Amino acid sequence: MGLISSSFGQWQGVDGGEQAISLDKGSYRYVRLEFDGDILVGAQVVGGTNHVGVLRGLIQSRVKLGSWKEALMKDPTRFMEAYLASIA
Repeated sequence: MGLISSSFGQWQGVDGGEQAISLDKGSYRYVRLEFDGDILVGAQVVGGTNHVGVLRGLIQSRVKLGSWKEALMKDPTRFMEAYLASIA
């Protein structure tokens, strides 16, 4: 299909965890984030490569996202903003 995909961490999720999904069929873009509490534990991205290293960093560092978790639940594509807020 010619689409680039990436997956990091526990991309299948964890028992009792939550997930947030963004699907843009017209642009062939998909983002799914997996949470354990307010910690991002996994991610899948299809059709885009912008800032996917940030997802890996958030997952590996196990940073507590606090209020950013709710923002990501509403719009999973805002992970770069969540990352910048977590290092400030």
